[in-house]
Amino acid sequence: MTTGELSTLDRMAVMQECITLIFRFALKNDARDADALAEMFVSDGTFRRPSTPDDPVRGREAIRQSFLNRPANKLTRHIVINPTVTVLNATEARAESYILLYTATISEGAKLPVAADAKHLLGAFEDLIVRDSDGIWKFKDRGGSLAMTIGG
Repeated sequence: MTTGELSTLDRMAVMQECITLIFRFALKNDARDADALAEMFVSDGTFRRPSTPDDPVRGREAIRQSFLNRPANKLTRHIVINPTVTVLNATEARAESYILLYTATISEGAKLPVAADAKHLLGAFEDLIVRDSDGIWKFKDRGGSLAMTIGG
């Protein structure tokens, strides 16, 4: 089925599912929920962090481990802006979005709010999102890149 065979309402539903996935990824990333993040990918999905785009992580379990291995003393807030989705067909879509990352180094027992680190990152994601066999929209390929550093 091509996008021409999808109704406007069906295309809008796919777009909303994809945008929700992109926003949920940022929230679960900041919550340090490696299990939820990994489940957002198909079993053979690929993830490339904006900070290391030439070092892809392949497979859901490897993606889970990569998120579990992050430093425990970093608080992050990912701000997602300008998500745009192109529906390719009933089971595939492409998306682009910008990401602004704020971090803070925290000590054990620190209370919020904390001072942000001096350097912030502005990057982008290009995604291939597919409807998995379970009917849920998931990342097949999520590739990040950096455009600039701010401060620091």
